[in-house]
Amino acid sequence: MAESGFENSSPADQHHLSPERARWPLWPWVLLIGALAVVLVVRLGGVTPALEPRGERDPAVGRRLTTFRLEPLTGDARPVTAADLEGKVTLVNFWGPWCGACAIEFPHLVELEEHFRSRAGFQFFSVSTNPDPRDDAGLREGTERFLKQHQASFATYRDPQAETIIDFAKSAEVENFGFPATVLLAPSGVIRGVWIGYVPGDEKAVRQAVEKGLVELQKGS
Repeated sequence: MAESGFENSSPADQHHLSPERARWPLWPWVLLIGALAVVLVVRLGGVTPALEPRGERDPAVGRRLTTFRLEPLTGDARPVTAADLEGKVTLVNFWGPWCGACAIEFPHLVELEEHFRSRAGFQFFSVSTNPDPRDDAGLREGTERFLKQHQASFATYRDPQAETIIDFAKSAEVENFGFPATVLLAPSGVIRGVWIGYVPGDEKAVRQAVEKGLVELQKGS
């Protein structure tokens, strides 16, 4: 996932090869340039390399959110509180129309939501934000354009004053929160999975984690 988009990368120093070094194999330099490109993409809002435990192996798994409050933004959304987490497997995605990695991930979330929409006990909250999550100026218009572009039919929400994001970052002890951020919650707001940024293949891991949560929910009912 991308980092939050607030960091700026510094330009890399350029070095000229001496005649002797010019005869070295090219592949080490290709690998180095590729690695630098990955770093720049991450800092500018691109795809995040999988460097740390994530998903169901994230250190935040097992912790509980103490604040969960969302307000309607588009579609048939309704006000949401922590009480709405009871008895549900909840998938929450924090994203923004301005976020490059969000645009890459978003079609997978559209497909995932359509897949689980009819399953009892599942709910999905798509939370749109601006680069500054506390700033709602123009958020509805930008979100509606983005949803139309990606042919998404689900409702979206906003996180007033970033209360839910801030509580999640504190509860999960996330030092570098970024967008997109996908969180899977068991009933009562217990964290079951965390995906900060987007890594290709995350959608498969999210789908498996949701399926597992629904099976456990059914067994416990």
